[in-house]
Amino acid sequence: MTQIKKQETLLRSRSDGSFFLEEGLGVSSIFDSFLREAIALTHADLGGIFSTTESANIRQISGRNEKELIEAAHWAFSQSGKDLLLERGKTPPWAKSPSSYPLLVVRLKVDDLDSSLKANRASYAVLVLQGKTTADRFSKTDFELLRTTCKTVGRLLKESHVSGDASLVTLSLLATTQLVLEAAQAKRQSERFDFLLTEVIRVSGLINSSLDLSQLLEAIMLSSKTVFRTEACSVLLLDESKEYLYFHTVLGEKSEAVTKMQVPVGKGVAGLVVRERKPMIINDAQNDDRVYKEVDKASQFTTRNIMAAPLVANDEVIGVIEAINTVDREKFTGEDLELFLSFSGTSALAIQKTGLLQNLENANKDLRKKVSELESLFDLSQAVSLSTNRLGLVRKSIRLIIRELDASVAGIFLYSLSKKNFINCAYYDGKSEKIDRVVEEEISGTQVLSSIKEGLPVLKRDILDQPFPHELDRRYLKGSYIIVPLFLSSGEPYGALTVADRKDKLSYQDSDFRLLQTMASQFTKGFEAFRLRNEMLEKKAIQQEMEITRKIQQNILPSEKVFHSNFDLGILSVPAKDVSGDFYDYYQYSDGQYSFLIADVSGKSLPAALFMAMSSSIIRTLARNHDLSPEEILRQGNELIFEDSHFGMFVTAFFIHYNPSLFTIEYASAGHNDQVWIKEDGSYELLKGQGPPLGVIPTAKYKGGNFTVKPGDIFVLYTDGAVEEKDAQGNEFGLERMIEEIKSRKHLPAQKIVEELYATIRAFSSGKEPFDDFTVLLLKYNNDFQFFRTFDANTGQIPIFREFIYDAIKVRNLPDFLRDDILLAGDEAATNIVMHGYKDTLLRNPKFDCKIRFTEDSITIVLTDSGKGFDRTNVKDPSIEENLTGKRKGGFGVYLIETLMDVVDYKMEEGRNILTLQKFFR
Repeated sequence: MTQIKKQETLLRSRSDGSFFLEEGLGVSSIFDSFLREAIALTHADLGGIFSTTESANIRQISGRNEKELIEAAHWAFSQSGKDLLLERGKTPPWAKSPSSYPLLVVRLKVDDLDSSLKANRASYAVLVLQGKTTADRFSKTDFELLRTTCKTVGRLLKESHVSGDASLVTLSLLATTQLVLEAAQAKRQSERFDFLLTEVIRVSGLINSSLDLSQLLEAIMLSSKTVFRTEACSVLLLDESKEYLYFHTVLGEKSEAVTKMQVPVGKGVAGLVVRERKPMIINDAQNDDRVYKEVDKASQFTTRNIMAAPLVANDEVIGVIEAINTVDREKFTGEDLELFLSFSGTSALAIQKTGLLQNLENANKDLRKKVSELESLFDLSQAVSLSTNRLGLVRKSIRLIIRELDASVAGIFLYSLSKKNFINCAYYDGKSEKIDRVVEEEISGTQVLSSIKEGLPVLKRDILDQPFPHELDRRYLKGSYIIVPLFLSSGEPYGALTVADRKDKLSYQDSDFRLLQTMASQFTKGFEAFRLRNEMLEKKAIQQEMEITRKIQQNILPSEKVFHSNFDLGILSVPAKDVSGDFYDYYQYSDGQYSFLIADVSGKSLPAALFMAMSSSIIRTLARNHDLSPEEILRQGNELIFEDSHFGMFVTAFFIHYNPSLFTIEYASAGHNDQVWIKEDGSYELLKGQGPPLGVIPTAKYKGGNFTVKPGDIFVLYTDGAVEEKDAQGNEFGLERMIEEIKSRKHLPAQKIVEELYATIRAFSSGKEPFDDFTVLLLKYNNDFQFFRTFDANTGQIPIFREFIYDAIKVRNLPDFLRDDILLAGDEAATNIVMHGYKDTLLRNPKFDCKIRFTEDSITIVLTDSGKGFDRTNVKDPSIEENLTGKRKGGFGVYLIETLMDVVDYKMEEGRNILTLQKFFR
């Protein structure tokens, strides 16, 4: 009875006590199912289950009859056989060369039936699984699950052997095997969910704790690579132009080569994801035209499949996150993409957060850098001021440059002042300093000397050393460097500053370049001071003295100024030599009157220039006192100039006061030639005064005159150079010719008249060297409005407007009640424009104009604005009763203006309100 059962069991024994599986459909069906579930669980490429026959030969029960599988089975049944988990690239115990795929070997054994059996004799079946060539290994968890399953199958086979009921055991094995493997699959899925949850929590913690974007993205990429089991992961960000994507973070074998690549927006998977703002999966990358093959070519990497999702922050796409080449599976799935989107959201959040923090840090860093730069520039200006020689200036400057530019090495190169064709080289590396002098020919062809000669600055951002052929360049131009040529005020290059090899090993940027240029400008000021002093002391360079004096003269002359009056001012002063003996001045007094001066110093060259500087300062100082008449200014000026006059030098001068409110010119002359008053009708008068040149005698009296100008008149102040120039035949240009040239151009602006007059005189002399200094000051009276000004239409301008009117009328010595009436009416009119004319309008920067005209018996004020159109008929007469009862407010302003002024006229032209106020002096 028992023997029959034994013959029907699935597991049978040999005479030596070892076991083998019977041959039949029952065993095949069990292990076919077992093998299918095992392959599904592990994602294996193929597999087989092997047993031994009764005669101990190996036979295949299920699966593929592959050579590699059979070799693994033979080893498993051998004396040294055991369960095995082998990575791809490792050498199997039965082979001599590494395997191209991962392997898994699990034995079914009954060593618990008979402890006397040897290990290899206890095995009666072997499961062999072969992985994909793209996978590195089988999961250790899967390996342990299969070992557990094999033990369960072994127990059921043991039951078959003991009970002898093969049919019942077969059904149990089929069900149990599937159940165990499904449970194993569920357990693995549960473990994966736990792992994913742990990763999400870990990455979230990193976002909250890390401030380093690169470190944070690298951690996210590492997590993504692990979760999705891929060969590589990367983050690409849009550049500032939003035309290209660059690789910010890359994890994988070819990361170094990939990070140098750029992907155009719209090209490749990443470019399409950015443009379309949608995620994408490509599972056949080599045959899909959407994949950007240039990246694979550059990195020598093969992209099989790719999953990409956009990085979106504040509803704006800022980049792409990618997972590349699945490991141990064929393709990415929709479930992968759904989870991957959470990584893209996390990455975008990380970039946004660290970007905000980085912007704040950069702002603070820039602020600290600006403060440091200002301190260094101040220190450099101090060095320029306090250095007593060029060597001291060089040493202080180069150390400041090293400190502020964070340079490992810096140099200052200067053409030698004492030896021609030599270059002085100052070198400082933060530890030691050295100053050499080299012959220019010895460093010919160097980058440094080329930049000096050509005057071309250089900013090299690349931190790699250049293979310069010359030792001087190799010493001073390491890594990233800047060369800034140094220029004298004449534009002539005289040297260069260099910085190189930042201590933090970063590249120099445009901001560093601009800072070094600023420092170069400061250095040049100090250098030029020493250079000018050395040339004056060592070479006694008179020409340089002349240049300095000319600059002093230019500084003495008044700067351009806009006058709010009815005249147009034109001035041109051209010295015949390097320095001039002519000078002029003009000034506006606080009451709106003006003074003008023209003068000519006797003699030429440097003495005349120095005498001119002294004389102009004296007369200018006296002229600022408005209580002095032109005669008194010249009288006091003569006494002071005579005290400092030596070697018979003197100065002729013509001085005028102009009162716009009266159109009157008051003048006096100190031995100057007659000046010209050209009238509107074309006639002219020559104006002269009485009194000697300034500086001739210790005391003198001066007598001038006065006259009234009209619109269209031109008043000309000039020196000898405007009339005494001669042509090739010795004919003098003359006063008459000058007057005619001016009259023929009276339609032009004053400055244009003066410039064309000078060009005419130069053409008359055939371009030969000027005979004398040329100076002409021309006043062209354009209209009868003596005062004009534009004001911003806001309440803060009302007091300024009132002061403008007061200054214009105070010189007329009007009775107090007339002055007060005019001021009050003007104040009310301007207030109406500001408060009502521009109210509820959309005009930006509203303004209004004011023109003032005086006659002998009246003043006219014209106010023009672009506010709302004003209709006088809509303004009711004021009613005290209605204002008190609250029926309406206002109405008094217009009434007040019309009561105070004699004439009030309202009109609109070309969209502008024009209010004319007139008051008669009775």
